[in-house]
Amino acid sequence: MSGRNVQEVSAYAASVPPLQGMDPFLTHLAIYGTPEFDEEGATLRLRLKDHHMNGGASAHGGLLMTLMDVVLACCTLGHGSGRSCVTVELKTTFMRPGGISGNLLVARGFLRSSGKSLAFCDGEVRNEAGELLATASGTFKYVNRKTPAA
Repeated sequence: MSGRNVQEVSAYAASVPPLQGMDPFLTHLAIYGTPEFDEEGATLRLRLKDHHMNGGASAHGGLLMTLMDVVLACCTLGHGSGRSCVTVELKTTFMRPGGISGNLLVARGFLRSSGKSLAFCDGEVRNEAGELLATASGTFKYVNRKTPAA
């Protein structure tokens, strides 16, 4: 990540309050703050709570997909000429159950390629023991940021 991109991403990450998600949906799911960024990509951690579970008392697959969608999209920050992005496609492969309440999940995303209008990312979610729970690949389209309605 170039110096300009690091500054842009750092400013964005600092603007999100620690006990708030990056958007209302993430706040609702109690996925707070922003991922950690490094030269390889982004990492997002989540301590599972009871409301993250499915009927089988394991982390809901939709939650794992949401984590990957977020962390992959965050990998595009600082690219795309300051534009945000939307998900065009997200493919997820589940390897094993997502864990129980109290477990820590670690989602990791990597930007593989970025052009003028599209970005391609890969990612994974692991438990705190390092076991691979799921993988994902995603395509994201850069869009101009919309001004919130007054």
